[in-house]
Amino acid sequence: MKLKKGIKIALLVLSCVIVIFVSFATYSILIIENAKFEYEMLFLLAIILGGVLSIVYQIKTMQFYSSKSKKLELTGKLFWIGNILFSLTLFCFSLYFLYFIYKSFESFEGNMRTSMVLTLVITILILLVAVFLALEASTLYKRILHQKERDYVDSIEDIKGNQDGDFNF
Repeated sequence: MKLKKGIKIALLVLSCVIVIFVSFATYSILIIENAKFEYEMLFLLAIILGGVLSIVYQIKTMQFYSSKSKKLELTGKLFWIGNILFSLTLFCFSLYFLYFIYKSFESFEGNMRTSMVLTLVITILILLVAVFLALEASTLYKRILHQKERDYVDSIEDIKGNQDGDFNF
C-alpha cells in the first residue's frame, strides 16, 4: 500500500508540474506574444482543465490508499472524468511530440541535437505519466467495484444468518 501511495503522490506532483508548465506556456503564447487564438490552443486548455480536475481527483482519492480506509465510494464523477481526460490529452500530446521528434530526426539525417534529446526525455516522461494516471484510475475503480460486490454478498450472508436465528424456538 505504501508503494501505491508513493506512486499516487508522484502522480500528483507530476500533474501539478505539467499543469503549471502548460499554463505558463499558454499564458506566454496568448498574452506575452499576443498570438491569435487558434483551435489548436483548445488542446492546451483541455490539458489545463483536465489537469486541474485530475489534481483534485488525486487529492480526493489519496485517502483510499491509507491502511485505515475501509469504505471506498465513487464520489465526484466529474473529477474521475477529468482525470481520464487529462490522461488522454497527455497521451495524445506525447504521441504527437514523438511523431514530431521522429520527423525532426529524419530531417537532421540521424544526428540528434541535445535539445531534441531533452524534448524526447520529457515527452517520454509525459507519456508515462499519462499511462500511470489511466492505470491508477482503472485499478482504483476496480477496487471500488470489488468492495461493493463484497459488501453486497456480506449483506446477503447477514440476512441469511439472521433468518436462521429467528426461527429457533
